[in-house]
This record gives sequence, C-alpha cells and structure tokens, in this order.
Amino acid sequence: MNDNIRVYLLDDHPLVLEGLKNRLDSEPGIEVLHTFTDPREFIAQTELYCPDVALMDISLPYMDGFQLARLLKERYGNSLKIILLSGYTYEEFYYKAYKIGVHAYLSKQSSYGKIINAIKQSMLGHILIPENIGTTKDSNDALTAAEREVLQLLAKEKTNKEIALELAISQRTVEYHLTSINQKLEVKTRIGAVVKGFELGVLSFLKEE
Repeated sequence: MNDNIRVYLLDDHPLVLEGLKNRLDSEPGIEVLHTFTDPREFIAQTELYCPDVALMDISLPYMDGFQLARLLKERYGNSLKIILLSGYTYEEFYYKAYKIGVHAYLSKQSSYGKIINAIKQSMLGHILIPENIGTTKDSNDALTAAEREVLQLLAKEKTNKEIALELAISQRTVEYHLTSINQKLEVKTRIGAVVKGFELGVLSFLKEE
C-alpha cells in the first residue's frame, strides 16, 4: 500500500515548479502527484485525485492564493492541508492566511528542509506559526503535547520503534515529531534535543525518576 504524502504544486513559474518537484520527489514519504501553473486546472484536478497537501504560491493568474485557499477550505475542510508560499512576509498576510485555515505560510526564501517539514507537520494536524508573528512563545511552549511525550521517551534512550509502540503511533510519525522537535529547539541530533530539553526545563522532572 502506498502511504506517501500526495502533494499538488501550484505556481505560475515553471522553473520554480520544476525545482520544487525534483526536491520533493527525492524525499522519502512524499510524492508529487501533479504540478500546475493555472489555478483553474488545479481546482478541476483536485476533485479527481484528492491530494493530501496543496503547496501553492500566493501570486497566481485568475485568482490569488488567498481566494483559492478559501475555496479549497470550503470544499475539503481539513482533509486537504494547505501550505502557502509567498514573496510577501507582511504580518497582515500571515493573519489573513491563518484566519482562512491554512497549515503554514512560508516565505519563498524558505529552505527545502523547512518546506518538507511543513508538509509533514501539516499531515499531523499541526499549524506552523512563523516566529516573526507578534506572539510570545519560547521553545518550551512551542513544543506540542505529543512532541513533549516523544522528547521524554527520547531522554529515556528509547528507539524510534520503542517510542512508536509506547505511544501507539507509527515510526514515521515519530520521525515527523523528531524533525519538528529538532527544528524548534534549534538542534541537529537526538542527544542535542535531550540536552536542550533539560536546559529549558522541559525534561527537568525526569531527573527525579
């Protein structure tokens, strides 16, 4: 059974589409079903093939990304995850996007790694809020309840398989959580995440066990 995350790409710049498609297709667990330059064709094909994630530009012909996102949310609700890419990083654009119900609003300058993480996190139901939006949070508060559970088990030197069994989730979901934890804590390794967790007080109670 193919359990890849199925993605549609929409951008009116063919070179951007080609670059994104090539990179995403090389990522395990992600499959680009189709690329589009015209939102009208995108709408028609979405009804036929039902992708998991729509990754699309804000600036489009015939309608903008906000209008399209609103239409998609009305038709598909949360069954279709929406990630917007834009060259505009105005705070009001962020608020407008999240009011519609998108799962992420990313700058076109974002790394492929950040885009890939947004795709995977959206499938877990997470909404990625850019750090420059006027909200107060630290790395401790940024971790979701599920991520805290994973980090706790990581601190007990559990393997991905053991974490998956204990939390009754798939190993792929564990990997998604670990990617998000590392990004939020700004570390690159499992050990780094645990060390940072203790430094921030997220794992302080584990010392008493």
